[in-house]
Amino acid sequence: MLDRPARTRLERLSGGRAVPRLAKLGAATIVFGLLFDLSEHSFAPPIRAAAGFSPGEHAAHLVVLVGMVIVLVGVIADGIRSAGRASRQNRSPRDAVR
Repeated sequence: MLDRPARTRLERLSGGRAVPRLAKLGAATIVFGLLFDLSEHSFAPPIRAAAGFSPGEHAAHLVVLVGMVIVLVGVIADGIRSAGRASRQNRSPRDAVR
């Protein structure tokens, strides 16, 4: 679990809303891709292939791109679900005083 200061920062950044699990998975994928990219640019032998990058560098960039797509899908899916919940909560009952 997160310690209290980290949890408070996360709540402040997210506006108090829960961060979707799929968005967390995408963020973790991006972090992994960035570390992979850093290692490829720093330690891989300078083999130049397509477009001036080695195949490992292309793969690292692809991992980051896939992570971005996962975050986007998670945010959109959560928005669609929360819109459905909000519309049900805001409905007025049939016997409401008008």
